[in-house]
Amino acid sequence: MKKILFVVSALIFLTCISCKEKIDVVKEKEDVLKVIQEEGDAFAANDLSRLSALYIQDSTQTRLTSSTIYKGWSELKKLYEDYIKFNSTDSSWVNPKNIKENVIIKVAGNSAWVVCDNIWEFEYNNIPQKQTNMQVAFLEKIDGEWKISFDAFIPKLVSDQESEESNN
Repeated sequence: MKKILFVVSALIFLTCISCKEKIDVVKEKEDVLKVIQEEGDAFAANDLSRLSALYIQDSTQTRLTSSTIYKGWSELKKLYEDYIKFNSTDSSWVNPKNIKENVIIKVAGNSAWVVCDNIWEFEYNNIPQKQTNMQVAFLEKIDGEWKISFDAFIPKLVSDQESEESNN
């Protein structure tokens, strides 16, 4: 009787484990990258409603720049409103394009983090420009959608080799 009970218990246990939802990590990484790219594209388009749809809008939302920490959605929304107002009135900044390169994504359940080169190409006073920084972002999957909960933009340090190459 004990053997039968053990076998039945083991079968139930194995059935429960096999019924657990499997995560398609490749698809989740693609979805996370789409959100990160949409964030850059929405910013380039000065579209606050598109940006708003990408973020968790609560008091724990955080953005780190090289000099400031923005805490909560209300501070971040105000920052975006100021950027959009400035970008809309500065006609010397045109054709912005955001590119993500050297992307690393880790998905763990309903959380993910991203590290990538965040590259901006644009024209300023009719002169082509390029700026690069590192983006670090944390996302949470809420109601089936990835949302940004933390975003950091860190100045990219130029290595000695890159510095030498640019001087030649």
